[in-house]
Amino acid sequence: MTTSSPREASEEWRLTSDAAELWHRAGPWLAEHPLENAPLLAEVAHLLATAPTADGLACGWWAAEDGTVRGAYVQAPRHSPLMTRMPRPAVHALAAVLPRPDGLGVPDVLADEAVAAWATVGHRLSRRAAFTVHVLDEPPPVPNGAGRARIAGPEDRTLLHGWFDRLMAGLPGDPSDRSYVVEDPLDTGALVLWEVDGEPVAMCSRSRVLADTVRMGACYAPGGDSDHVEAAFGAAVAEARRHARHVTVLAAAGDEREAARLAAAGFVPAATRVALTASGDC
Repeated sequence: MTTSSPREASEEWRLTSDAAELWHRAGPWLAEHPLENAPLLAEVAHLLATAPTADGLACGWWAAEDGTVRGAYVQAPRHSPLMTRMPRPAVHALAAVLPRPDGLGVPDVLADEAVAAWATVGHRLSRRAAFTVHVLDEPPPVPNGAGRARIAGPEDRTLLHGWFDRLMAGLPGDPSDRSYVVEDPLDTGALVLWEVDGEPVAMCSRSRVLADTVRMGACYAPGGDSDHVEAAFGAAVAEARRHARHVTVLAAAGDEREAARLAAAGFVPAATRVALTASGDC
């Protein structure tokens, strides 16, 4: 028989479809683990600025009667729910709130418990992939090669939308949103272009800052030149460092080549998250 402490017995999920309410209630707690929660913070930052009550948005926080928060999740439209670390009772209670997700994004320390919790409601989840959150630990090197960086402006909108279309054509099934990758960064000065001989050859964007944390976004060179991609990335990272204490990148865990690339750019591993995916009924 499972027993609960008095504190656990008084805790429950508080649900909302308003990102502003989530941030008001759970923001200080979310900010206590900014690196592990970097993907979630990026989602919430975008929602707060663009569509805090977007159709299909679902989120909540696990809290005691006195308002003390010990867990949260957010499900942006068309995206899988992203969970923070939370107590075991919160995981199992959330399985009743979200009984059949196609997938979940969870901290590594929570992955096994999440699989077990959803199994109890007849939904099988399994580990699909693990991701390392890397954080900038020292100033990035100056980009090599010919060219220069500049902040993208309104005059680049048509070009960047064309690049986004080409990028997504090569990523079928990717839920990345045009507003997140292009429109919002363009409007806020958070999208950097790398130019050679006055012509844009690569781009790199970043999320809005929340809890003094920013997540680097899409980097793309339509010509496929990796040096151009690296130059845009380095310039965008340097610019991001001017605006946030924690500059983060999410990369596949175990990818030694990518880890070495990020290490050369001044990043170190900081946390691990796991993508769980539905694999049929139990």
